[in-house]
Amino acid sequence: MKTRRREMLVGMASALISAQTLPSPAIAQGVKELKMVTSWTQKGMSGLQSGAGRLAQSITALSDGRLKVTVYPANSLVDPFEVFDAVAAGVADMYHSDDYYFDSKSPALNFFSAVPYGLAADELCSWILFGGGQELWDEVAGQFSIKPLMALNTGVQMGGWFNRAINSPEDFKGLRYRMPELGAEVLRRMGAAVVNVPGGEIVQALKSG
Repeated sequence: MKTRRREMLVGMASALISAQTLPSPAIAQGVKELKMVTSWTQKGMSGLQSGAGRLAQSITALSDGRLKVTVYPANSLVDPFEVFDAVAAGVADMYHSDDYYFDSKSPALNFFSAVPYGLAADELCSWILFGGGQELWDEVAGQFSIKPLMALNTGVQMGGWFNRAINSPEDFKGLRYRMPELGAEVLRRMGAAVVNVPGGEIVQALKSG
């Protein structure tokens, strides 16, 4: 039963883990303490942040207490968009985020997230788990000493929330729009001024204009 539970962990993990994090001798010596950094804030993105917390608890339970994960919300250890670099550099052991934030490292990372006019959530999961996507993801992230694992999929983001009516494509011209990854490029070509701020700062950005 314990073996089956550990197999389930591989399929559910949404953190991305440093390839050098878990040497066997360290585990054999007792409890291994790990740091998980996230791109989510406690207040503004409590749903995603609580998911990271549940993952940390699951890792501890499924490892029979040999792995203890401490979760650091955005801005508590590193900034929201610095979690990839923190894991690659060994400052943290894993991160809970979305890889489209890090397409400056490799544009290919976009395709393991929500892509405009791309795969639906179930299709993306099927491709990663059964269609060779995981192997490609491993190859891309492995360049940075990171092992990617999936467990969170919200599907493609909806069109947005606006402070004025959007009735035609022309209404996007000059609009300051928060959008990451390939969706941002679509909006740029429509004439929008795209910005990328952490999710926890969106409401304040709207209020401030």
